[in-house]
Amino acid sequence: MTAPADTVPASQTTTPALEVRDLVVRYGSGRKARNAPPAVDGVSFDIAPGETLGLVGESGSGKSTIGKAVLGLQLPSAGAVRVHGQDITSMSLKKRSTQVADLRVVFQDPYSSLNPARTIGQTLVEPLRLMGIKGSEALLKARSGLESVGLPGDAIDRYPAQFSGGQRQRIAIARALVCDPKVVVLDEPVSALDLSTQAQVLNLLADLRDQRGLSFLFIAHDLGVVRFLSQRTVVLYRGQIMETGPVEAVNSTPRHPYTVALTAAAPVPRPAEQAARRAAREAAGFGTAGAAAPSATGCPFVPRCPLATDVCVEQRPPLRLVGDTRTACHHAEQVRAL
Repeated sequence: MTAPADTVPASQTTTPALEVRDLVVRYGSGRKARNAPPAVDGVSFDIAPGETLGLVGESGSGKSTIGKAVLGLQLPSAGAVRVHGQDITSMSLKKRSTQVADLRVVFQDPYSSLNPARTIGQTLVEPLRLMGIKGSEALLKARSGLESVGLPGDAIDRYPAQFSGGQRQRIAIARALVCDPKVVVLDEPVSALDLSTQAQVLNLLADLRDQRGLSFLFIAHDLGVVRFLSQRTVVLYRGQIMETGPVEAVNSTPRHPYTVALTAAAPVPRPAEQAARRAAREAAGFGTAGAAAPSATGCPFVPRCPLATDVCVEQRPPLRLVGDTRTACHHAEQVRAL
């Protein structure tokens, strides 16, 4: 059964900036791929122009695989990806470089995402060169891009090693935005940074989004970080959508047991509150990740879920509206008691 699309607000009548429909990704080839459990299993969502959608889940949930499929770095096994209505699912990387200038990415690690042998100017000019912008015009746009992220324009003559981690991530953001894209995939863009630098980069991203009308696919494992930047959230587990809806509703009144467990596991700066969360999670009876194999036909969270029954093992729950969120849980109405 394929999960229904996470719909944009009813008032949104324009074409979504990014559409993902019934996306399935299996690693490997031939019989091995056919027999392997999918890394992404029937995921659908839209992102409206100017909107940030947070894609959140534990390691191995499939969130980065979705980002790779959107960027063309991983070929989908089924489904479609569209940017402003244009199907780019099977488009070659060469064709993407000339026809999909609206789609860019900021990677997780600011230390490995920049070539240490190239100046910052060379790094920023490269995507412009592929678009046919060269010479003084390209250098001018590169300087302007650096200034837009709070760095001096003369930094184009320096090398990545001369910058801190936070500054390198600002450079990576400038590289993504120098081509004036409309959709940016943010793959864990602050997880490698310290807390104070995280806040600075998140504020920068929010300002740039609002100033330029950008759409962000924000991939993260921390619900608190997603809550700061996103308007809507998609919660993933083993390649399937567990819950999706407005970010405040997902965080404050989760309707899926996995979202409850994920929220309880999120770190907080107050030790007493952290201890209380841990105790509540243990009292609720949530199993640990990887404790048992998931159901092949039902809900993948069955081995860890304190509410699981036979129907959860036998039938994959569809996404349905419960309260303010769409939830893939047969017993979503009982989740408040956890």
